[in-house]
Amino acid sequence: MSGDPEAVAAAFSGDPVRWLPNARRDGPDRFLLPMRAGTLTRTVSARIGSPWRAGATRWRTVSWDPNAEVGEAAPFERLLPSLDGELGLHLESGGRVTLVLDARYHPPGGRLGVAMDAMALRRVALTTVERFLEDVAARLAAEALLIDDDALPARRRARNGAAAASDAERHLPDEHGASSALP
Repeated sequence: MSGDPEAVAAAFSGDPVRWLPNARRDGPDRFLLPMRAGTLTRTVSARIGSPWRAGATRWRTVSWDPNAEVGEAAPFERLLPSLDGELGLHLESGGRVTLVLDARYHPPGGRLGVAMDAMALRRVALTTVERFLEDVAARLAAEALLIDDDALPARRRARNGAAAASDAERHLPDEHGASSALP
């Protein structure tokens, strides 16, 4: 993932509506999200938990269940899987940031659903999750830029203040009031 690791982590810890792709709030920790699987797009009702940290990874619980679409003749959402897991942002020592999803999904339809999942639907589910992660990563990177831009003036002032203090220490006046540069 691209972006300043601190800014990306701050974005991830912030309000999920700012980094979830095309999210609409549906409660304090609930969101309606469009999920893409090939050319098909379906809305899921997602719940995103509060952030916590384990080592170099920040985590949030994530779960979703498919919603029925308005005007559908049959309950299509029963053919879509539910998902439960954790979304993580791993900050590596070299400044690299990796977005991970550790999740389990539940194919609908009992034994028939499990058989269909094994034959073809697993690939659709994996593609859907990959697209979701790509979209979240892009939104987090964009949000991190906003956070980084907001913090930039303060960082510049801090750096300039430190540079001025450092310059003042290197150019100390001698006993006659003359300034001499220190190596």
